[in-house]
Amino acid sequence: MSTTRRKYARRLPPEQRREQLLDAALSLIPAGFDTVTMESVAKQAQVTKPVLYDLFANRAELIGALLEREAARATEQVIAALPTDFATRSPDDAFADAVRVFVHAVVEAPDRWRLVLLPPEGTPREFRAQVELVRAGVLAQIEDLAALGLKELGGLDDLDSGLLGHAMLALAEMSGRLVLTDPEKFTPDRLVAFVTRIAHGLR
Repeated sequence: MSTTRRKYARRLPPEQRREQLLDAALSLIPAGFDTVTMESVAKQAQVTKPVLYDLFANRAELIGALLEREAARATEQVIAALPTDFATRSPDDAFADAVRVFVHAVVEAPDRWRLVLLPPEGTPREFRAQVELVRAGVLAQIEDLAALGLKELGGLDDLDSGLLGHAMLALAEMSGRLVLTDPEKFTPDRLVAFVTRIAHGLR
């Protein structure tokens, strides 16, 4: 009589296994939070449920860890995209570069940014609140940069830097959503070219 041996997941260090499991959970979220169960995550990661339970006591702990990780990583990517000064680039070039960096970050981690920019049904209120808190902080930084940029460009004293900051953030978020929802039509190059033209139009 022949028997089929059950395949077991190869051993990984706990931190590496933890990342693998969180990645598996993240990949399920676009279909809705209800699809993220301990069983579905174990299946997606191709591990047995005991392997999953070794690191996460329950579904709530798993999702909490995932959302904490993704919020932190999204924040890091946004902050990395923002210019700190205009010593080496003009303000309009710096803004266009920031959008370019951001759009490519979205393309490289689409599941993360769908969660942030296009949160599915069932996204916990705590995560939405965290996103809004981070967004408010980013907006404040962009408003400060807009004021500094207008001063640097000169001749634009009549332009409201606060509203410009809101418009800049809205353009970046719009670009992120479009590259997620229709990537063939709205390519990074097309989006960045548009934002660059808008930015240089301030002059």
